[in-house]
Amino acid sequence: MGIFKKLGWYFKQERKRYLIGVLALVGTALVNLVPPRVIGILADLFDQGHITGNATWWWIGLLLAAGIFQYLFRFAWRNMIWGGAATLEKQLRSRLFWHFMQMDDTFFQRHRTGDLMAHATNDLNAIQNVAGAGILTFADSIITGGSTLIAMMIFVDWRLTLVAIIPLPLLAVTARRLGMKLHAAFSESQAAFSRLNDKTQESVSGIKVIKTFGQDQEDVADFNKIVDRTILINKRVNRLDSLFDPVTSLIIGATYVIAIIYGGTMVNAGTITIGSLISFVAYVNALIWPMFAIGRLFNVIERGNASYDRVQELLQEKSEVVDKPNAITKLPHTNIDYALDQFTYPGAHKVTLQDIRFNLPEGRQLGIVGRVGAGKT
Repeated sequence: MGIFKKLGWYFKQERKRYLIGVLALVGTALVNLVPPRVIGILADLFDQGHITGNATWWWIGLLLAAGIFQYLFRFAWRNMIWGGAATLEKQLRSRLFWHFMQMDDTFFQRHRTGDLMAHATNDLNAIQNVAGAGILTFADSIITGGSTLIAMMIFVDWRLTLVAIIPLPLLAVTARRLGMKLHAAFSESQAAFSRLNDKTQESVSGIKVIKTFGQDQEDVADFNKIVDRTILINKRVNRLDSLFDPVTSLIIGATYVIAIIYGGTMVNAGTITIGSLISFVAYVNALIWPMFAIGRLFNVIERGNASYDRVQELLQEKSEVVDKPNAITKLPHTNIDYALDQFTYPGAHKVTLQDIRFNLPEGRQLGIVGRVGAGKT
């Protein structure tokens, strides 16, 4: 859950928006408790032969009201939470682009264009999902799951509830172990995407040179190697990610079996009614989303965590060119005296330029020629 702490500055900034969104989720969860209870009551009335026309219409009206309130609450949380995620993406995208504009040539020599594009697209989308789908699944799994369990205890039977949720701790253990492996796998996957994006950018921008020198087949072979490597890495990610749903389905299935078997014995013993058992099974069905949400949550936060670290590493880099506090603000009009002792490209050991000195009078032009890589720029 470290990514939520890292984005704490934004959640604090947009706390009103997210507070409204979470309250709307609470309203949605509470309204969702109504239909299973009403269905159970109607089943008992039919079973006991006490159902009447007026009672039937009253309960149907209650179901319709629950549906209307559910629509309103869903609209509110979608508007607040997804809107907050879009705002975060806008801020990070603007901040990252402005950072690129402030960096010097050395920065762009260390980071290739395709890699920077991957940070500005794929990584930012993953971070946005944390503020959208991540908050939704985190809050909704707790709110819906907690309220449903409480309703099962109050409206049905606390003993049946405690027995039925025995398999649930297995989900938390599995999610934690898979989540740790997913974090490392997602980091490697994002890096592979950056390499593929960079290769694509280089090939497209240099296509004229590639065709001129007849390097088409060699470039395609190089590209295919990177694609194969990227696919292999993402297969591992998908293999780990795909384990969540089967495990969740097994746990849900075990919960259903326990609820039906133990609940059936309680009905036969007269401890609960058949309507209560129907309500209980409906509540178990309502737990499916929170349990699946846990698996989805680890997927989202691990991707977002890896991407946020990558973006922050870029934002923390400082330009080697820094304006002085008392720097000149007006363009100077004078002669240029140029004196360069020596120049070496970043990461290189060989001196490219040495002892370059000349004078350029104001209003005159100077042409610089030389082979590629000679240091003209």
